[in-house]
Amino acid sequence: MMAMNPGPRVSTAQVCHRHWSESQAIAMSGHGGANPLARAGSWVADHAAALGEPVSIGLLCETAVDRLDVSGATLTVDPGSGWPETRYATDALGAGLAELQLTVGEGPCVDAERGGGPVLVTDLDAPGTQLRWPLFTPLAVDAGAHALFAFPLCVGAIRAGVLALHRAQAGSLEPAKLTDALALAGLALRLLLDEQADRRAGSADRADGLPLHDPQVHQATGMISGQLGVGMEEAFARLRARAFAGQRPLAELAADVVARRLRFEPTEDTT
Repeated sequence: MMAMNPGPRVSTAQVCHRHWSESQAIAMSGHGGANPLARAGSWVADHAAALGEPVSIGLLCETAVDRLDVSGATLTVDPGSGWPETRYATDALGAGLAELQLTVGEGPCVDAERGGGPVLVTDLDAPGTQLRWPLFTPLAVDAGAHALFAFPLCVGAIRAGVLALHRAQAGSLEPAKLTDALALAGLALRLLLDEQADRRAGSADRADGLPLHDPQVHQATGMISGQLGVGMEEAFARLRARAFAGQRPLAELAADVVARRLRFEPTEDTT
């Protein structure tokens, strides 16, 4: 049986973590008037409409492959047990890479999950990469992967999962595709949080993204906004992320906030 090796903390992962919030902001704002998050959402919606299926994590992964010039996409989630589970993989290689990282306890997705920032590996066969993940990289290359890009799905300190994109050839993601990958990761996070909150498809939503059907959720969001000093949309994202991490119904968590049994502290949402 292989020995578990969590791998060393390295400066590149730490640098990625420090700039992750900035990268997300770039993805959400876009360049030249374009909004990458809206564009990514349109891509996934168009793909779903063409297949006559509802928008889902699986269709998002398939859209990533179609749009980002990658060989495959895999989304893993953290159910709270400490052992990531594969929610969807577009191919057997992606599923195998996820299982391999779980087995050996190291790899780009492991570092992305721990550090909270993207880990972009343009050449898995490079000497430096082999030194960084000595158990994972030789087996990944043997399996047919030569580049791997891992994007954590996180809100503050809460980690919901990782979107991993792999290629059969070495090479970087060009800047425009990296921006779109960040947007797809943000969209994947929203889909996961919506699933956890069990929001009804087609229910009326406010323009600020808050559900109209539960006034207590709106009240709790306003309280969290004041506690953290952030906008309403960000506060709602924090509430949903806490519900996801704790495997609790959104309304139940909101009730605790309104009753002042639970308070959100800024220090709890930083790493």
